[in-house]
Amino acid sequence: MTDAEKALARQFQPVTIRDDMMFGTVMADPEYCKPFLETILGIKIRKIEYPERQKTIDLALQAKSIRMDVYVEDDEHTIYDVEMQTGKARNLPKRSRYYQGLIDLNVLAKGEDYSKLKKSLVIFVCTFDPFGFDQYLYPFEYQCRLNDGSNYFLGDGTWKIFVNTKGRKGDVSDEFKSLMHYITDGEVNDSYTQALEKKVSLINNNEEWKVSYMTWAIKLADERWEGREEGNIITLYDLYCDGDLPLQKAAAKAKMSETDFLKAAKKLKKA
Repeated sequence: MTDAEKALARQFQPVTIRDDMMFGTVMADPEYCKPFLETILGIKIRKIEYPERQKTIDLALQAKSIRMDVYVEDDEHTIYDVEMQTGKARNLPKRSRYYQGLIDLNVLAKGEDYSKLKKSLVIFVCTFDPFGFDQYLYPFEYQCRLNDGSNYFLGDGTWKIFVNTKGRKGDVSDEFKSLMHYITDGEVNDSYTQALEKKVSLINNNEEWKVSYMTWAIKLADERWEGREEGNIITLYDLYCDGDLPLQKAAAKAKMSETDFLKAAKKLKKA
């Protein structure tokens, strides 16, 4: 390990299962991912596999860049995308729609028949109540309300489930409740959460993982900073175009020359 890597590792502070990178690392092992899915869904899964991860990432980069936390497929050819959500994220329903679209793009090659599409389930594990009804689970499936009051299900093979780790309503197993307590408070109550905690501890103490985590964290912080800077330029440019802010002041607030400001703003607006 180089001196620079050792310095990065020293900056690292242990994280919990709620952290995106930790969650993805733990769930990259079927020993932990399979019982996680079984506990959330209340079903038994015989086997899970991990499709080519890079293909999914490449598709995401061609559009809005995202990184899927967990992307697995079971022996029944159902694809699961599991995402950890720790903040009051906006537009979760539309974000789940976007993730499901990426799954379909990943599965269906150009020119293939739609019958090749696999069943897919997007699961958002939220450490807050995403809809405010105090339920443990919010499952969604497309359906039509008929005139007689009955429901007709579209049957397109897609489902979305929003998990509320702080929920109190709903018929769920004791194992489910134990897992929710572990995610929320780090509370260990059974053999599975004990195994999860042991795995998290091992990862937190892995020197190479610490370096990878800090490198990723720095890159993410840079991307967020760049995003804020770009958003600031676009806002100033819009104010300039609307006549609310002179070009000279808009460029000054962006800390750029007028020429560079206009060039950057037009490029961002085009993108």
